Amino acid sequence: MRSIICILVAAAQLLATYAFTSPQTTTTTRSSQLNARPEARSREVHKNILSRRTINEFEPTLPDNWEKALEKSIEAAIYAPNHKRTEPWRFYLLGPKSIEKVCQLNADIVASKKGEEAGQKKLKRWLQMPGWLVVTCVKGDDDFNNPTSLAREDYAACCCAVQNLCLSLHSQGIGTKWTTGPVNFDDRFAEAVGFAPEKEFTVGTLWFGSAVGSSPSPPLKRLAVEGTFTKVE
Repeated sequence: MRSIICILVAAAQLLATYAFTSPQTTTTTRSSQLNARPEARSREVHKNILSRRTINEFEPTLPDNWEKALEKSIEAAIYAPNHKRTEPWRFYLLGPKSIEKVCQLNADIVASKKGEEAGQKKLKRWLQMPGWLVVTCVKGDDDFNNPTSLAREDYAACCCAVQNLCLSLHSQGIGTKWTTGPVNFDDRFAEAVGFAPEKEFTVGTLWFGSAVGSSPSPPLKRLAVEGTFTKVE
């Protein structure tokens, strides 16, 4: 009986220790762990950025962990740089019905320009994409053409958010393709997706899923660091 009481007392003390551990202490501990290996973290982040690729061919079904991975990636997305903290990004995960509407709309647009055969070919291709996420930006009252406008700042923030999202998914083994074809800006697209075009505009559609085969080779860069980086005194 005495031994049981001792165990219960010890357990209570342990619980009290956790109960009175403040979030700040937890954050500090986590920060200390991260700062303990800055070089390793730097290599890991740099490798993730340089190894990300646009994926054109996906497996027909999404991986088992895709919903949790997507939520984690959206969390990464909303931590993008954002002037005045307007948080203009919105994310729409499309289901089968909305995917079919968007695919058919795109096929109609292609067919009107290139003929019915081209439209059907595009329809078949798009219906094979496993995951669909539409990213929009909340509209402001100022002029986007003004380089100092909040509207332009918000669009830039949304683009940063998309990059964060793609990098996060990539780190979890899920590939992406950011598309900005004409269908994204058609008046009927907003209705198919389910957002109000007078309040938001499309930044792009992200296809996501498991890549077929190995990762594509790095693209050839026309300009290296030396061709883009200037030191100004």
